[in-house]
Amino acid sequence: MFNISNILVSPKEKKQLYFNIQSESLVSEESEFKIIEGIPILLPNGTVSNYVEHYQKDAIFFDYFEKKFYETVKEEERVHQYVFSRIPPSAKLIADIGCGNGWLARRLLLANRVVVSVDVSLENVKKVLNLYNDENHFGVVADGYFLPFKDNSFDCVVCSEVLEHLHKPLEFLNEILRVTKNNGKIILTTPYKEKIRYTLCIHCNRPTPWNAHINSFDEEFLNEIVKNLSFKNYRYFKFGNALVQYLRLYRVLSIFPFVFWKIFDSIINRIYHRPKHWLIEIIK
Repeated sequence: MFNISNILVSPKEKKQLYFNIQSESLVSEESEFKIIEGIPILLPNGTVSNYVEHYQKDAIFFDYFEKKFYETVKEEERVHQYVFSRIPPSAKLIADIGCGNGWLARRLLLANRVVVSVDVSLENVKKVLNLYNDENHFGVVADGYFLPFKDNSFDCVVCSEVLEHLHKPLEFLNEILRVTKNNGKIILTTPYKEKIRYTLCIHCNRPTPWNAHINSFDEEFLNEIVKNLSFKNYRYFKFGNALVQYLRLYRVLSIFPFVFWKIFDSIINRIYHRPKHWLIEIIK
């Protein structure tokens, strides 16, 4: 049975962690870290960063597990299916960075994989572990810029719909590369060429992006980032078509299995090149 303590380290200095029986916490030369309901809280100590505080509050105010519109559900399912289809069959230990509602854990646990669900929000991690309670499912509260895992820990790292929220995607990707094993795979999804829309915040009177998306990725932006990373190779797949959404065809197309939908989606994007999503694979 997998023991997650074998790969945990302190978030900033990557020091070995020890369990303190008296305080029931994890300690290192760096600091002491709480364990709440069996979940290690391995956030960097000191002042909480604005983005960490934001997403901790976000998880409380907004329900990631609520029922959504049918079309939204079907569009998200295609993203999930695409991600799942790209995970290597040989990958046993998988990290889900920014786990959200835990859809990836649900799928992977059925395939007898070991999953570590990671999020800055304790609320999200608790809900995910309660929903998908399994001996192969572990949860850690952590900051993606300071992942509390040893180098070369995971066979595969998945980070779906997170990059668009980050001020420093290069630092984030370097940290993900660090915890991925050599020849391991990183799978990222993000909106493709998203037009970021803003509203005026009623509290600070400054422009605030909808959905907290602060980056829009195209080939030029992606290439500018990856040229500063160290890895073997990468490629990407663009999918999901704006015309399908505009014509509300998700309800009809949802009856097709993923393989047939993928072929149809590829054809329509050649005719009318307006993909909404893309999946980026990096082999370390």
